[in-house]
Amino acid sequence: MELPGGETLFHQGEIGDSLYFVVSGRLRAFTHTEAGPVSVGEAKRGESAGEMAIFTGQPRMATVVAVRDSVLIKLTKDTFEELALTYPKVLMNVTKIVTNRLYTTQKPKKTLKKPITICLIPVTGTVDLPALVDTLYPHLQRKGQSLVLTSRSVDQCLGQEGFSQTHHTHLENYRKLTRWLEEQELQHEFMLYIADPEPTEWTKRCIRHADEILLVADARQPPALSTLEKQIPQLCHPQTGATQILLLLHDAHTVCPSETNQWLALRRVKAHYHIRPELPKDIARLARILSGSAVGLVLAGGGAKGFSHLGVYQALYEYDIPIDFVGGASAGALMGAYISFDLPPEIIRGFARKAAKAKPATDYNLFPLISLIKGRRFRRIIKDGINNCVGFDVWMEDVWRTFFTVAGNYTKAYEEVHTQGNMAKCLEATIAIPGVFPPVIRDNDLLVDGGTFNNFPTDVMSRMGAGKILGVDLSRDKVFTLDIPEMPGSWALLIDKFKPRNKRKYHLPSLASILLNTTIMHSTARCQENKQYTDIYFNPDVGRFGLMSWSAYDTIYDIGYNHAKEVLSKLTDEELNWLRS
Repeated sequence: MELPGGETLFHQGEIGDSLYFVVSGRLRAFTHTEAGPVSVGEAKRGESAGEMAIFTGQPRMATVVAVRDSVLIKLTKDTFEELALTYPKVLMNVTKIVTNRLYTTQKPKKTLKKPITICLIPVTGTVDLPALVDTLYPHLQRKGQSLVLTSRSVDQCLGQEGFSQTHHTHLENYRKLTRWLEEQELQHEFMLYIADPEPTEWTKRCIRHADEILLVADARQPPALSTLEKQIPQLCHPQTGATQILLLLHDAHTVCPSETNQWLALRRVKAHYHIRPELPKDIARLARILSGSAVGLVLAGGGAKGFSHLGVYQALYEYDIPIDFVGGASAGALMGAYISFDLPPEIIRGFARKAAKAKPATDYNLFPLISLIKGRRFRRIIKDGINNCVGFDVWMEDVWRTFFTVAGNYTKAYEEVHTQGNMAKCLEATIAIPGVFPPVIRDNDLLVDGGTFNNFPTDVMSRMGAGKILGVDLSRDKVFTLDIPEMPGSWALLIDKFKPRNKRKYHLPSLASILLNTTIMHSTARCQENKQYTDIYFNPDVGRFGLMSWSAYDTIYDIGYNHAKEVLSKLTDEELNWLRS
């Protein structure tokens, strides 16, 4: 049977008595939730769909839609059982598919699936797509066999001018073109479809067949929607349509992007990236992102102990390990902000040292009704740090390396991930330790330290699509035990405090430590779970330093640097090359 792209094969909840094998094309399965349809898997050429209904007799577990024009083989339950008796290997192979799908749904998803076809559309007239693709292609080719297709190159390959523009009413040529393109997909891991500047039949096919649509724009031009962009919603099926990504091109001398929010306000895109096409490192970063092999760096919170993150970054830099995405909570987010500007480690180190010397947590509240510290000094230091790096106030979306922070939404009691908005305010929110720094108001909600919910947000990085995740965790696995039968009174504790440390009877945490650590108990428990998302795990021993050990900046930095070098030195050449590629 033939199933046109966008058509539904069967609906969730239906009683099914058939399964389907994909001869050509691709199917995608969705489950329907209150938030809308959620993609749960795909079936490509040689795979099956609908087999669970055959085995269990239960209603369909998902709605299945054709992503592309597809050709299927339909087998009723009776026919399948007869076939399985004659050819037992058929049953074995279908069973393997079912088992793998069940196993995959239970495993933590570390990365998004690699796109196979990528459609590039120019949205400003000054974009030179052929030149961009020429520089991108060698980098993508190293990730897997790649092919660039334009309407002209397709016509040349098929030996007929205008063949790429075949309309579906010319059924024979239309099927021939569809089969030829599918053969190319089978032979190549990545397909770059270059759309025409106008909504031609080739452009429409590129959009229909794309896994991702790359909207390429000159960042110096006005952000208005192009004529072709306005037609994309009509050309994409609401469920199977490709996700859209905005690619903003900048001059090689651009210090930092700006006003990205104006571009994003007009478009519903899954992500956006800033690229300087003249810089090979930026093109290599784009290739890693498109191929699903981007490197993400996750930095945990820990107050002044977070300076060790910059030491780790220095070691990664010396080992030529690229960073494409960066994010974190609390102090980890502060250090991540420096890294997101794509500055050399030695420059970042100087800026961070200057901030540490300013002693950001010394403006105490005389009447601590909301917090012990006013936070004004910290706010000024954050803004000064951003200005030192780029010379002006920036937003989260205005950075070379995709950046996120995590905050705790006190009002609604959930974790909040920030990828857009004023960077200074997002950083203020993520470091607002409850009781220590004042909460931050954003969109009528009260936000507090990100460590209260997720101090080591590797799961967030995984959802962003990083194919390789490096995590720097500042927690240590310590068992806290006591050898006293009951809690002593206040006077006994006070007298004990005046004794030399080695003669004290009661070794209890301070009031501040109990309050702070209690607020992040849930988050600390999640750290163990989040370790499984990391490919390389760093855990520098900075436990002897406090949250406010600003004067120990250089020592903490060196601990992170030496620890990272030790971890990286134990990796094989193959592992290091995998990280660098």
